[in-house]
Amino acid sequence: MSLRTRDFAWLILTGVFIGSDTLFADDNTLVPIATSDAAFAHPRDLTLDPGGRFLYVADMNNDLVKVLEPRSLKVLGAIGRGELSRPHDVAFDTVGRLLVADSGNDRIAIYRVDGATGPYLAELRDGLDSPEGVAVDNQGLIYVTNAGLHNVVGYKNGRRLAAAGTHGSKAGEFRRPHDVELGPDGMLYVADPGNDRIQLLKVVDTLEGGSFDFNEPKYLALDEKGWLYVADQYNNEIKIFDEARTPLASIGSASDSPNSPALNRPEGVEARNGNIWVADTYNNRVIHYRWRHH
Repeated sequence: MSLRTRDFAWLILTGVFIGSDTLFADDNTLVPIATSDAAFAHPRDLTLDPGGRFLYVADMNNDLVKVLEPRSLKVLGAIGRGELSRPHDVAFDTVGRLLVADSGNDRIAIYRVDGATGPYLAELRDGLDSPEGVAVDNQGLIYVTNAGLHNVVGYKNGRRLAAAGTHGSKAGEFRRPHDVELGPDGMLYVADPGNDRIQLLKVVDTLEGGSFDFNEPKYLALDEKGWLYVADQYNNEIKIFDEARTPLASIGSASDSPNSPALNRPEGVEARNGNIWVADTYNNRVIHYRWRHH
């Protein structure tokens, strides 16, 4: 597909997040399953491999990607040692390669991984300045949030196609965009923390208004049902919305159940098949949750 700046229209999530003293009804609560005991240093976003066998975590201040067993959170290995600088995000492309937002090196680093190991293959660098988020659609188009230049850049077959956005607070403008995720509705969800909002990129319509009471939302996940999970950094919680973007639950806030560990500035989240993995960044750990009766 040909990607041009004018192809992008913008939708800002609207509404007000309504807090709750429970994560869900008593018969469908969310409970922590495991907490990592590895020496993380400000872990950022995380992703499962396409087969769901391994969990990859951007361990920012250790300058590498740690590979974990998803349920026990046991560390199995590391990728990018001596090659990465302040990695922020990880994603898989359509041929199973691991893409790393290598922010300190102003590039997307590409690896051919086999479980806990894998060699460096290539990079995307054209037009990047502190990239902090990366996502891939089913056509192989790579989307990168460019925090240093306040825009979103598209690549295909290793070639930069176009950039959308500029610095500001209007629709279609960003302040330090972080994560980007592709929804089942075909729209891109872009974390715009400097404006305390999530922006949605569409091809046709433009809608805007209100807010979800975000405070520096950094990273996002969309599960197989289309539910949206937001790592809302300075609210110290993960906010969960259904496919209609109705607020469902939160993880980690002071009002939550004592069984839910308090989060400290979380900056990563992944969700699949009733499981949720959270990078509890300033507690230097990863936590695995599961819906009790999923």
